[in-house]
Amino acid sequence: MTTRMPSTSGPLPAGETAGCDTSDILIIHRIFRWGFREAPRLVREVRPGDTERAAIVADTVDLMTLGLHVHHEGEDEAMWDRLEHRRPACGATVDLMREQHRVVAGLLERVPPLVETWRADASIESGERLAAALDDIGATLGVHLGQEEADIVPVAAEELSQREWDEMAEHGRTLLPKDRVPIQLGLMIDAVPAADRDDWSRRNLPAPVRLLWLVLLKRKYTAWQRATFPTGMPALV
Repeated sequence: MTTRMPSTSGPLPAGETAGCDTSDILIIHRIFRWGFREAPRLVREVRPGDTERAAIVADTVDLMTLGLHVHHEGEDEAMWDRLEHRRPACGATVDLMREQHRVVAGLLERVPPLVETWRADASIESGERLAAALDDIGATLGVHLGQEEADIVPVAAEELSQREWDEMAEHGRTLLPKDRVPIQLGLMIDAVPAADRDDWSRRNLPAPVRLLWLVLLKRKYTAWQRATFPTGMPALV
């Protein structure tokens, strides 16, 4: 589905130092927890036969499943080998992370044909099969993300350089369809507590991106919100 990055391990490259800011992964994880909680509900709420509404929801399901696949692929390629090499004591935990990713990948493979069938007929039966598959992903993520945050993220913060950590975000930016960028950025902003958003934006978004958000991208994100959640989008908590 996506282009693999070269597998990397070994000591830090010359000129780089260990230690990085890993706080962005908590925002990403918050989005996935929210997305795989809300997506099954959206599917189940579509009226039987309403293929127009099903297409809107199906697009959001596609976005969430692709985003999760790319996120996990980035971790597989940029993080596990390095942590295993530099912190051998966490090898068993890394193996667990790899296995959990394999399980999630198997669950994700079930989704595309279910989405296409439901997109075409919007039936109760096909919708329930899709919603159940999304429920399975959400339940698996509930375990995996918590363990990763507790046992892997603190080690990565100590062992990886900032450039190495940033490879994962760059991997995602490269593979996400450009028309999905306003949604990705909007979800990230909404996943930050309201009181911290202005400070987060100044620290994490270059000035041209902040300007583009205000004049163009925010409008596109708002249009997606209104189309996907006609009665109001639930908070990303």
